[in-house]
Amino acid sequence: MTEEELYTVYKGVYVVSSVHTPESLKYFEEFVFRPDDIITVTYPRYNLDEGIVPLIMSGGDPAPVDTIVNWNRVPWLEVHQTASLKLEQRPSPRLLTTHFQYNMMPPSFFEVKPKVNLSTKADQIHVINASQTVRVKERV
Repeated sequence: MTEEELYTVYKGVYVVSSVHTPESLKYFEEFVFRPDDIITVTYPRYNLDEGIVPLIMSGGDPAPVDTIVNWNRVPWLEVHQTASLKLEQRPSPRLLTTHFQYNMMPPSFFEVKPKVNLSTKADQIHVINASQTVRVKERV
């Protein structure tokens, strides 16, 4: 496969075409946030908070974390499976995840200002800002 077949450029960032379909990106753009939504923003391939935040929200009860698959428990907003989850029907507060940068968020994000949990690694800081994702190594 060529690079053009493997990747799509979305708001200046290369994303994997098989995961970020035109339909999923349209769903993401039109997604309506609620003020009490909790969004975990993570650096790609670092998803620790997808287990921790639901555990906190369940009052420490591990049953939801142990029995509900991660994908359904804290869905990624921008990938192709998300539209089928009918997130608009879920009760508040909804737990959501994205790997997208601040400037890539849909309009409703800026209108209602949901709660954001920025997840970082212990040895690296991943800063999400309006122009780019910057990876900064901590100095020990």
